[in-house]
Amino acid sequence: MREEKEFNVLGYSIKLTAQEDETQVSAEETVGYVQQIAEEIRLKSPQLEAGQVAVLAALKIANERLTIERDFEQNISKLHSTACDALQFIEEVSPSTI
Repeated sequence: MREEKEFNVLGYSIKLTAQEDETQVSAEETVGYVQQIAEEIRLKSPQLEAGQVAVLAALKIANERLTIERDFEQNISKLHSTACDALQFIEEVSPSTI
């Protein structure tokens, strides 16, 4: 059975359903991360309203995710290229079977 938990984020009451898959990031971790970023923003700019903090936090998290995705795609591309180069080298130095 899925458990629903309630959290307070920037003064808003949020209900999240816990994931059954233990490999997933927990609701507590997710909320904690968002709260950490929101607190960092509030410390730098205490005059901001909760909605403004939320938008800036969302933009920061989106930027982090897009950067990670781009890095991942570049690393996969480099890995593929290296694997192709290695295979070509092996084929060049291996004796022919024919």
